[in-house]
Amino acid sequence: MQTSKPLEKFSLLAHQGQAEDEVWMTLALEQAKLAAQTGEVPVGAALVIDGEVFAQAHNAPVMLNDPCAHAEIQAIRQACNAAGSYRLGTQATLYVTLQPCLMCIGAILHARIGRVVVGCAQSRYNGDLKQSLQLFEQAQAWHPCVFETGCMAQQSEELLAGFFKARRKQREQTIADLANLLHLPNANKQTIEELAQLGFNTPQDFLQVGLEQTSQLLAQRSNALKASQHTQQAAILASLCDYFNGEPVRSWKQYL
Repeated sequence: MQTSKPLEKFSLLAHQGQAEDEVWMTLALEQAKLAAQTGEVPVGAALVIDGEVFAQAHNAPVMLNDPCAHAEIQAIRQACNAAGSYRLGTQATLYVTLQPCLMCIGAILHARIGRVVVGCAQSRYNGDLKQSLQLFEQAQAWHPCVFETGCMAQQSEELLAGFFKARRKQREQTIADLANLLHLPNANKQTIEELAQLGFNTPQDFLQVGLEQTSQLLAQRSNALKASQHTQQAAILASLCDYFNGEPVRSWKQYL
């Protein structure tokens, strides 16, 4: 069994409970709550330089139709405009309620931010931060950055959990009201056959298994179909994964 290599360029530390960090993380949490109110996944960020707040932002990809509009990217853009430079420097600290994805880590490093304080470091809502950072360790271009995890983690986790629980509850009622499976978004007769092979013949079957587990089963089948070049049904099942997770569903062609 292979073990992950230690990080050399980036420090990954547990947050030590500094009171001043909780002040700034509270701003990020307030932004996350605003995101939830607009139907966005509740992630918020605040960017502080030398004790001054340069930016506060939240997730907005749905509202802006922009897959890059994560809280971190939004905050970095605002701060760079305020600072008049795309390099914010080592004195900049980014506070974010959920660990950054690969895209956002890239933006953080391009902006040469010196420190990132994270709420939820690793959860089912995102991957392993150490593994993500190891991908950047392989390149020579990046300046060092310190990541500290676990600042007000419980509040961040509870906000995410509550949001997705409410989403799934709403979607459960929608599914319970379906007349038949052909009323599922993007579904066609072949989709119904695929679902039957997985043991789903009625809307109640999804509810009995649970929407989260249903989504995982559909994702596995979608990957298998994609590997065997059955791209349309793979895309339709991928769209249904969003549906069962309570996310907005697009045309199946956008999942190709």
